[in-house]
Parts: sequence; C-alpha cells; structure tokens
Amino acid sequence: MKKLKAFNMVEIMIVVCLLVTTVILCLPVIFNNSKEARIIASWKRLYLEAQTNFEVFNISDAELINSVCRSNVENKESEIFKIISPYLNVDLSKSTKSLKSYHYKFKNGAQIPSQSNIYTKLFAYQENGNVVAFKWLNCNCTETKPCASVLFDMNGVKAPNRIGRDIFGLYLYRNRIAAFGEEEPDGDKLEKDCNGHTSGMSCSEYYLRGGKF
Repeated sequence: MKKLKAFNMVEIMIVVCLLVTTVILCLPVIFNNSKEARIIASWKRLYLEAQTNFEVFNISDAELINSVCRSNVENKESEIFKIISPYLNVDLSKSTKSLKSYHYKFKNGAQIPSQSNIYTKLFAYQENGNVVAFKWLNCNCTETKPCASVLFDMNGVKAPNRIGRDIFGLYLYRNRIAAFGEEEPDGDKLEKDCNGHTSGMSCSEYYLRGGKF
C-alpha cells in the first residue's frame, strides 16, 4: 500500500508539472492575442471617430485646404497637416523629438519604398499617445483619387511598428475617408491578404469588417 501511494503521488506530481508547463508556454500566446484584440478594438473606435470628425471638417475647414493648394506656400504638406490635425486628435504642442528615429515597415518586414503613397517622415502624437503619420498626395484629388494618407500606430513608438499589426491607415478623399483595402469587395481575399505573409495593407479594412486575427 505504501508503494502504491508513493507511485500515485509521483504520477500526480508529473501531471501537475505538465499542466504548469503548458500554462507557462501558453501565456505569451494568450497575452499577444489579448494585446492584438485591444489594438484592433482601438482602431475600430478611432475609425468611427475619424468619420465623424471628417464630416465636420468638410463643413468647417475644407476650403482652407483649397486655399493652401492655390497659394505659393513652399511646404504645403505641413501647412495642410496643421489644418487637418485637430480632426485627427493630434496634439501639435507635444514634442516630436522622440519620433526622429521612428520608422515603420510592412507587416512582412519589408521596407516601405520612398515613392509609396504611405511613405512619410511627417509624424506627430495624438492626445492618447498614438503616433500619426501624414502624407499629402494631391491637391487635385477626387472621391476616387486620394488627397492624403494617414497612418495610426495604435501602440505608439513601441514595437512592432508594422502595418496590419499595430499600424492601420486610411485615405482622405474629397468628401469621404476610406480604410486601406476598402476597395476590395471580396472578404475572403481580404482575409488572405491580411493573414498571409504580405504588406498588411488590407488589414485596416479587414478588421473593420469584423475579421479575426
């Protein structure tokens, strides 16, 4: 009986050790999934807020952009950003010195080409600490040709700084905004593009449609 009890205790200890090890191994995955879920939820809220703000912008200050475009101002991008920044909840009073070394990449780790529509060095902080990247594209924009691209790093300056993981974006058009990937009607293709080893551009729209990570 003593041998049997001892053997059973050894078995129990082995099972307990295995359970503890399994929990420890699963914790990083659970933590990462929870973190990603919070980031995606924040992106959805931000996008809805941006839609409302842009409606106000079109009524209040859209003509100011046209004035800058018609002017001889040398750096139109920064001047336009000053006009748009309140509608992006950007805090222009906050120092951007910590963003001098900030850079971001595609989801698969590839560098973003300097000629890309989403490549910029104009960064600022939102009031909540998110990083905003802004690029003015065209004064002759339309409802199908974007005026500007805006990216939001929902994780601030912290890694991974990857599009589709903690960075999402939208295009500003004449009278509307649209998330990256909005033009793709096929939900299955959006999911494939987002979850694969890709640029991650389509993730902005994919998660807005309720996609899972």
